[in-house]
Order: sequence, then structure tokens, then C-alpha cells
Amino acid sequence: MLEVSDIGVSTGAYMALPLAAALLRIAELAPFAEVCSWGRHSLTDPENAHAITEVGLPFTVHGPMVHDGVGGTFWGRHRAVRDMHRRHMTAAAELGARLYVVHPDSHVRQRVNNPAAAAAFGHALEELRNLQQQTGVRVVVENLPFSWLSRYTNPSDLDLEGLGFTLDVGHAAIEGLLRLWLTVPQSALSHMHLHDNHGHNSGDEHLALGEGVIDVAPALATARAAGASIVLEHKREADVLASLEYLRARGLGRPEAAPEVVPGAADRTAFRAGILEERLSERG
Repeated sequence: MLEVSDIGVSTGAYMALPLAAALLRIAELAPFAEVCSWGRHSLTDPENAHAITEVGLPFTVHGPMVHDGVGGTFWGRHRAVRDMHRRHMTAAAELGARLYVVHPDSHVRQRVNNPAAAAAFGHALEELRNLQQQTGVRVVVENLPFSWLSRYTNPSDLDLEGLGFTLDVGHAAIEGLLRLWLTVPQSALSHMHLHDNHGHNSGDEHLALGEGVIDVAPALATARAAGASIVLEHKREADVLASLEYLRARGLGRPEAAPEVVPGAADRTAFRAGILEERLSERG
């Protein structure tokens, strides 16, 4: 494992791989993974549930991302999204997830301030609180970029009332509000996503740390003081590796905090062999 040892890695950088392979790769880099529970990494897939159990790497879960998030105004769509999160949260709970990240909403410009959308969103938060209680998995709502798309871009936008929050550092920087987000009471901060971009009004680029303009040192200090988990959220492994090196070179890692959670080389080799044997038997 590299020296940056209290920071997890999202499987979003490994979506081209089966979840088992993605987890094995992350286990060589970080003490825990964040599983993007959609597509080929969905936790509702029995093969992926098996991979989680066999690899044994601690993990958080990023719930599926859908249009309108959890705050849709059309009842049929809203119910489908709620039921989808229930399935994924149930699977996450059964497998031992530490927490479950939710994107709150994503609306076209004219709907952000629509009273019906506001009411639907409030109802959705109440449903998430119920799911949190039923499954025992902490729900953490992520701030989004682009105020014309989301009602949760500013710390003053929303009272989560019992839910935790995920501070996405890149999203906050796009809104020009990262410093403000870092003043939120530490007791509310449960989780953090790290990636870089070119700041206010830029795109959601998910660049490697150091390739944009974000100073991540204050964000890391805030997360660690709050006891929040931290995840590198990139789209390519090259960016994951570059970010880990960036943090190592600047002394921003905490190698002394590394828990003994990574499977040994023999265990990883045996699991790879098991996966191969299963696939060969299926083809045979």
C-alpha cells in the first residue's frame, strides 16, 4: 500500500473492471473502497456481493445516480427511485457498508425553486431518514455543483435533520464556496470526496489533485478533525495514482493511521484463482 493510508478510493476509476478486480486493485492502494453501486458494480448483483465478502476490504457505498435524484416531483418516478435506494441500501447493510452516499437532486433550471419540487425533496429526505433507521446504514447527502440544477449547493440550502453529509470538495469549488463549506460544524461532516478542477464556474472535471486550483490541505484537515472518511473520486486509475503521489509528496497522508485491513498477497492470489476457476467452469 502507498503511504497515504487513511484515504479510500472510489471504484469509479475502475468501472471497466469487474468489481472483484477493482477491489483487489484498490486493496493495493488504500485501506478502503467506495463502491459505486450501479452498472457492473451494483451491489444488487450476487456476484458483486460475493466479491465484497471474499475480498474483505472495508467499504462505503455511493448510491446510484439518477435523473432528478431523490427529489423528483412525478410520484411514479419518485417511488421508483426510493425503492431503488431501498434495494441498494439493504444490500449495503447486509454486506457491512460503513455509509451510503446519496445525490440529492438534479433539476432543470425552472424547477429548482418550484414549490412542488421543494415539497417532494423534503418528503424524500424523510424517506431517507426512515431507510437509515431501518437498515442501520448512515445516509450522507452530497453537495452538488451548479445552483441552476440543484437546491443543495450552499451550506445554508438545506437542513438534513438527522442525515449526515458528504462534502464533495470539487463540487464546492465549482460554486466558489469551498471555504464556506469548511466552516460547517464538524459534527455534521461524515464523509468527503476529493478531486480537482479549475475552480469557480469550471466543469466537474474530477482531475487528479494538483492538476487544478484546489488547495486540498484545509479540506483534509477539516475532515480528519471531524473524524470523517475521505475518498479519492476519479474516473481513471492514472488520476488515482497521481493524486496519491501528490498527497505523499506534500506530507498530507497519515501512514501511521493505516488499519490492518488489506488482504495479504496469498489471499489475493487465491481469490483471483477462485474467480478464474468459477468463470472457466461456467464456460465449460
